[in-house]
Amino acid sequence: MGASGAGKTSLLNLLAGYEQPSCGKIHNELSVAWVPSGFGLWPGCRAHEHVADAHLLEILGLGDCRDAFPHTLSLGQQARLSVARALASSAQLLIMDEPLAHVDPRHRSDFWNVIRDHLGERVLVFASHEPETVLAHASEVCCLVEGEIVYHGETMALYERPETSELAHFLGRTNWLNSDDQRCWLGVVGAEAQSVRPEHLEVLPSAGGNVRCLSSQNLGLYAESCLRNEETGDERVFLHRSTASVLTGVRVAVQWLALLMVCLNVMACGKESTIPVIPVSEFRAWPLPIDGPKLPSPRSVATGLNDDIVVLDDAGRVLVFGSEGKVLRRWSMPDVTVGRPEGVVVLGDGKIVVCDTHYSQVLVFSPEGEVLRKFGQVGRGDGEFIYPVAIARDSQNCLYIGEYGSNDRIQKFTADGKHLLTFGSFGTEPGQFQRPSGIVWHEGVVYVADAVNNRVQRFQDDGTYTGELTLTHAGKAIALHLPYDLVLDGQGQLVVVEYGAGRVLSCTLDGNLIGAYGRQGSGMGQFHTPWGVTVDSRGHLRVADTGNRRLVAMKVGL
Repeated sequence: MGASGAGKTSLLNLLAGYEQPSCGKIHNELSVAWVPSGFGLWPGCRAHEHVADAHLLEILGLGDCRDAFPHTLSLGQQARLSVARALASSAQLLIMDEPLAHVDPRHRSDFWNVIRDHLGERVLVFASHEPETVLAHASEVCCLVEGEIVYHGETMALYERPETSELAHFLGRTNWLNSDDQRCWLGVVGAEAQSVRPEHLEVLPSAGGNVRCLSSQNLGLYAESCLRNEETGDERVFLHRSTASVLTGVRVAVQWLALLMVCLNVMACGKESTIPVIPVSEFRAWPLPIDGPKLPSPRSVATGLNDDIVVLDDAGRVLVFGSEGKVLRRWSMPDVTVGRPEGVVVLGDGKIVVCDTHYSQVLVFSPEGEVLRKFGQVGRGDGEFIYPVAIARDSQNCLYIGEYGSNDRIQKFTADGKHLLTFGSFGTEPGQFQRPSGIVWHEGVVYVADAVNNRVQRFQDDGTYTGELTLTHAGKAIALHLPYDLVLDGQGQLVVVEYGAGRVLSCTLDGNLIGAYGRQGSGMGQFHTPWGVTVDSRGHLRVADTGNRRLVAMKVGL
């Protein structure tokens, strides 16, 4: 990656052997296929003479051009022909200089899928200006500035943990917050400078806040708001998750979803080591299907019929995977202009119920994706929502729906959307919530992951508060760090995923800690800001490893 003139093409030309270095040496024992910026097509050869594989021509949209000479093709067609020639070769290393830059953006992602599907075990090195393309397709990235390498390493490490603001912006816009910014806007003292991506920041109405929104606009995947701290007089622009609320002119609060992870640094190592480790005999991870140039992240997961896995992602899609990870069905939410959904559950008859978070409603889909009904509207009354994000069902298919946005509470509905009762409110006292983001019903008891309050609370299913579930091990209390979701496993134990700690906890229904698994990271046995968890009939866990943009399957036990 790099701006025009940074040296991307020169570096690729050297790797391809088209140019020779004036000093130093290039070591490459792999055979090379090259897609140069000018395509390098053979002017006297027809398209099919470049590529003997007619199937490749067809799936790259060149089936009708097989007898055409290069000069008669559009730039987009020439680009695809050059890519097809490289893919059809037996070369071990493919080098592509912005291979699809001239292709219609509407179809570019489809052709990137073709490249990925035909790579096999080969290595691809490509140049790009587009952060979305790099995030979707590159495991490593090399960043150039005026001919010098300023970063080389894992793509997601640069996206999530860049060392400087300049490096952060290689992979898209971000909020670079120095220590003064964090003190002024987040109330954090003494923290190091951080890149906070828009999907990790929320700006929400807050009647008692000292920050006022001067202007706000929705930019699709995120929103941009200009805020003023009325105590200090400071003003700055924030990029943040899209919101359904009108922010301009109102008092707001800035919330960093990973704040506790940054401030508390999870747990002291000495305390961590005293917690037993959950035995895991299998850990598999796979990405979601790409959406255009973007590699989406899973947000919520649920188990369906036949142990299918239902996933909501931040592209606004509902995806149904088979138990082994193959996509069986997928569809998009009716509208995602102002935000993406969180919260999904599958009813006993296979219907899929989704919290359409930013549209303040709940949708019921058929197993094939047809909208059967919807209920709810924006508001604070019974049967209304602000931001519904959590959902569970009981044995009668009654639904328990949690919401946030200063309207933090649980509402109970029949399966067809009739309101039955409401319990809880916004706050920190017993029975109150700050972002109830996960719900489980079990034998008349409702367990709620009260995320920002770092606790799990219990209620009878008539709404009566019965206490906090205090986790203990060896007589000592165990602190939770942003518990985002929970599920009941096949052994009658609660499994909790912690957004802030990047791990999975297992405990009995009375709070006795059985063990923990995982830590912050992107490798095997690691998680980064996990949002959701579910369990299948065999007791296998499925985790929405959101920050790592992947779905994880875990087999617990030996």
